[in-house]
Amino acid sequence: MKFLHCSDLHLGKKPNYGSETFKDKRFEDYFNAFDRIIEQAKENNVDAILIAGDFFDKKETHPNILSNTENLLQKCKKSKIDVVVIEGNHDLIYKDKEAESWIVYLEDKKLLKRPLKHRPVYINGMEIFGLGYPGASVDDELLEFANYCNENKKQNCILLIHTALGNNEFIGGFLKDKTVLDKLKNYVIYIAGGHGHRLDIYPKDNPYFFIPGSPEYYDLGEDSTLKTAIIFDTDTKNYKIITQSPRSCIKKTIELKSVNQEEFRLELNEFLSSFEFTSEDIVLLKVKPASGDFIPDIKWAENFILGKGVLYAKVEWERGNFRTGSASVNRKSVEEIEIDQIKKWDQWGNAAEIAAKALAEMRKSLMNGHEDIGSIFDQVLTSVMAGEKEK
Repeated sequence: MKFLHCSDLHLGKKPNYGSETFKDKRFEDYFNAFDRIIEQAKENNVDAILIAGDFFDKKETHPNILSNTENLLQKCKKSKIDVVVIEGNHDLIYKDKEAESWIVYLEDKKLLKRPLKHRPVYINGMEIFGLGYPGASVDDELLEFANYCNENKKQNCILLIHTALGNNEFIGGFLKDKTVLDKLKNYVIYIAGGHGHRLDIYPKDNPYFFIPGSPEYYDLGEDSTLKTAIIFDTDTKNYKIITQSPRSCIKKTIELKSVNQEEFRLELNEFLSSFEFTSEDIVLLKVKPASGDFIPDIKWAENFILGKGVLYAKVEWERGNFRTGSASVNRKSVEEIEIDQIKKWDQWGNAAEIAAKALAEMRKSLMNGHEDIGSIFDQVLTSVMAGEKEK
C-alpha cells in the first residue's frame, strides 16, 4: 500500500482581519492546498490520503465549506483514492455527540473513512487505527494503545493521532515524552501525526512517527520550508517528503537609522524600492528602531506597503530595550510579567511557566477567531494537578 500523509488542512478558515479581498482569498487558500494535495496523490499513484486531524478549522461549518469539501472528496473518489480522516482539536468529535460532527456526516456519505482505537479501517490489507485528539492525555493514550497491540498481537499497523513532539515544552496536546513512541515501534509501521504545523520526524534515523506540517499557513509567521506532505510505501518502507507551496508571504526586516518620522518614511520607501511585489503577496515587515526614544508610525507603514498593491501587509515594531530620559530600562515581555505574578499564587506557583505559556497560546487562539480553548486549559490544569501530587 502506498499513501500520502497530510494534516492540519483547516478547511473553512477565514481571517477576521484585513480587507474583504484578503479574507476571501485566504478562505480559498486552504481548499487550494487540499486540491494540490489530491493532485500530488494522483501523480504518485497512492491508494489513500491519510489526514491526521484538523481537517476542518471548526466543528461548526457553513454550506459553502461543506460543499467545497464534498467536491474535493468526490474528486478523490473518482480517482479511486481512499481518504482516511481523524479529528483534531479544531474539529473535535465528543463522545455520544457524533451526530453533530461533519466528519461523521461525510463518513456516512462514504466520502471518507474514520478509524477509531477499537474500530480500524482496512485498505489493501493494511490495518489503520485512529486515536483522534487525546489532548492532555496523549502520552497515556499511546501507552494504552501499545498495550492493546501487545495483547492482540498487532504488527505492521498504521496509527493516526493528532499530536506532535513537544520537546519537553508546554504546547497543548503535544507529547510530553517522545520516548513513549518507542513502546509502539514493534507494532506499527507508521504513525501519522499532526497538530504541529511544521515538518518533524522521530527518530531521526529510520523514523516511524511523522508530522508533515500544515500545507497552508495557519499563522503567517510559520516557516514555509517546513510545510510538507509525506508519501510512504508500506512494502518498501521508503518515504518521500513533498514540500508544499503556501501563499506567497514575503518576510523582511529593516534595521532603521531613522530617529524621526520623516526620516523613517524616506528610509522605508528606499528599502522597499528594491523589491517587486504582486497583488497576491502577503508582506510581513519587522522594524528594528535605531533609537529607543523613536516609535515608528506602524499604521502609516502598513498603508504605505498596501499602496504598492499587495494583498495584505503587517508591520511589527521590535521594541527590545527602550530609554526613558538618560536611563536604559529593560522591558519585560507579557509572558515574563505573567510568570512573576503566577508564582505568587498558592496553587499555581510551581507551574507558573506552564500557565503563562498556556495563557499565551489561548490568547493566540482567540486572536485567530477560535473560541474553543478548552483543550489548552484542560492540559494546563492536568500539569498543575500533577505538580501538586509530586509535593
